[in-house]
Amino acid sequence: MYLSFRLNKLRISALSALALLLVCFIASAPFAGGGTVSEKRSGDDEAVTLCTVMYHGFIEDKSKQNKYMIDPSCLENDLKYLTENGYDTIFVSELIDHFENGAALPEKPVMLTFDDGYYNNYLYAFPLLKKYGCKAVLSPIGRACEKACDEEKQSPIYSQCSFAQLNEMKNSGLVELAYHTYDLHTVSEGIQGVQKKQGESEQQYEERLRADISAFCVLSEREFGVTPLCFTYPFGAKSEHTLDIAKSCGFKAAMDCEGKLSVLKDSDDLFRIHRFLRPNSLSAGEFFSGRLSSAR
Repeated sequence: MYLSFRLNKLRISALSALALLLVCFIASAPFAGGGTVSEKRSGDDEAVTLCTVMYHGFIEDKSKQNKYMIDPSCLENDLKYLTENGYDTIFVSELIDHFENGAALPEKPVMLTFDDGYYNNYLYAFPLLKKYGCKAVLSPIGRACEKACDEEKQSPIYSQCSFAQLNEMKNSGLVELAYHTYDLHTVSEGIQGVQKKQGESEQQYEERLRADISAFCVLSEREFGVTPLCFTYPFGAKSEHTLDIAKSCGFKAAMDCEGKLSVLKDSDDLFRIHRFLRPNSLSAGEFFSGRLSSAR
């Protein structure tokens, strides 16, 4: 009996040691699927190749249409093309969630962006987003939207969205708001938007940009209840330290105007979201040809 007890005790000790070794092995092994989360996100095969489209305004009067003001039917044809071909529109916040938390993205993502916050976005584009169930990232100019709230009558040619209109779009779940400056969307003395002025010290530049960011964020939190996560460069222009300042202010992404696909491998790449300007002269098939096929 004593011998049997000793043998059983040895068996239990051996099994315990084996279990301990197994736990240690599992703890040190990579996640199932061939790599850790960080390793999987850093590889080329895990990169998100994204086509991002840049729109500005929409207007029906063909005599007023130009490089930035295009026919609303052009947008509708784009939305119809994307939905019929299985593409899903996404927000910048979804990209952030993907790289920070591992949230899944659609198999065929595409991003639509509207710059400046024109009233015609609300008048023409918003009904189309609702019709096709598509999302868009809208980057309004803070001061211009404040002025729009004082207008008795809005024009689709030159007016900006009011706070109420921006809120309605945001609350629909189809529109995400981004920073496009509070009052720096100008071209003056050769300086575009958030660029550093000639003769301005780095400290002066940083203080000026931070003040504008703060003004926009205060407005956004007060009027929309959100803090913008994406920095949309006016005119796509920036200076050497613009991005560093944007990051230090809490932004997690930035969009430029470079006409090429974005290859996003990690969170840092979200500060290099490139966009294609949508011309009025091409059909949806012509515009997306080569862009979406490369992004699949």
